[in-house]
Amino acid sequence: MADKDFTTQQKNASARWLPVTLVPTAGQSMRFNATKDASLTTDWGISSDRGDADVTLANFTDAPVQRFATALTGNKTVTLPTTNNYNGAFFRIVRTGLGAFTLDVGGLKTIPNSTAAFVDVAHDGTAWRLIGYGDL
Repeated sequence: MADKDFTTQQKNASARWLPVTLVPTAGQSMRFNATKDASLTTDWGISSDRGDADVTLANFTDAPVQRFATALTGNKTVTLPTTNNYNGAFFRIVRTGLGAFTLDVGGLKTIPNSTAAFVDVAHDGTAWRLIGYGDL
């Protein structure tokens, strides 16, 4: 994908414009807001323990690495984002808390009961895809 040029107006200079090229690098993403300029943000991080709960993830809000370190007391689901998806959006779901129940990741992969494992998913601009899975 080619670089995108964004033009922002300099503060207190209504007739002057400054062209800016923003190019995300590893661990960064583009963030846009209708009332603010485009900016680069670092979205890399690891979540705190998501506990024994169903979770709905959001791009630009949730850390790309999601931890489930609590034993599950029922089958749980991780719902992948349906908005703000872009080619390269990524989540890694890590289950270390066991329990006799499953953890479904977006309908793409289910971590079996009593299994410590990870699931990697990425968005290709059209849909979420399973790109990795493994036992820990």
